[in-house]
Amino acid sequence: MAQESTQLLVNRDSICRLYNVWATLPVGKPRRLLDPLKFGPRLLPHLALLKAIPDDYRYELIGGRIGELSRSLKPGSTAGAQHQPATNRSNIFRLMRTVAESRKPAAQTAAFEGTSGIPRRCFSMVLPLSMDGMAVNDLLLGLWLVPSPAENSLNIQIEPVPSVPELVEELGFPRSA
Repeated sequence: MAQESTQLLVNRDSICRLYNVWATLPVGKPRRLLDPLKFGPRLLPHLALLKAIPDDYRYELIGGRIGELSRSLKPGSTAGAQHQPATNRSNIFRLMRTVAESRKPAAQTAAFEGTSGIPRRCFSMVLPLSMDGMAVNDLLLGLWLVPSPAENSLNIQIEPVPSVPELVEELGFPRSA
């Protein structure tokens, strides 16, 4: 995780802010209590809100940076249709399912393949919202490009984050080399 968090330092303020805004929501993490002002103008373009529908998730709001990465994402499009499984790119849909089933945040660094067909290294964090009983009714997605060394973009591996709270803590207090 140390190598990964070093690459994420570019986006650390936004990643930490997203997690901290989510963490301060009361039990059940009601979506209706999300306040765009708490996210701030630098974070909002990296966010998307999704609504749980039977066997899928529908994008309801899509931030500008996410829209630039994948112009096919539009409000009303579904996550399952956008992210078909592949070995060399992120399966954000699977990450969303994991969050919905565990009711806990999850994150990963992986390739995100936009409309250009060229995979780009991205960090995604998915947070559960509007938890009612055992159901997660909404999801909050954060997505950032991650600077990476000059590597072959076809070899971008999925790197799950074992603990989102620990990653946020590590990003919040970077150690000097």
